[in-house]
Amino acid sequence: MKKQIAKITSVLVLTALPFTVFAAATNFSALVTQFTNYVRLIVPLIIGLAVLVFIWGIFKFVLSAGNDKDHTEGIKFMTWGIVSLFVMVSVWGLVAILTKTFFNDNVFIPQLRTTMLDKENV
Repeated sequence: MKKQIAKITSVLVLTALPFTVFAAATNFSALVTQFTNYVRLIVPLIIGLAVLVFIWGIFKFVLSAGNDKDHTEGIKFMTWGIVSLFVMVSVWGLVAILTKTFFNDNVFIPQLRTTMLDKENV
């Protein structure tokens, strides 16, 4: 298992390496901006994976009517999916509070695009 994780991690690092080389930061501000852009891309993917884990747990729970092992495994998947979503959203909120406090409201908080939901545009 550890070897598989090491292989996957090394492939991901080597895949992302050209992005960091070709967009080399010239100062600390550019480096922080580059890192923030990467985080903005990765965070929704990780939250999506947590939602998929939760949904997988629901399917496993529902489809394992007679099998106790799969039933408890489905409960574990659902529990860890909810816990991971709660932790991610809580940390995101804490980061937003800290950045609003120390960096004068310069914080990226993902929000729904409401232009399609406005009644004026219908």
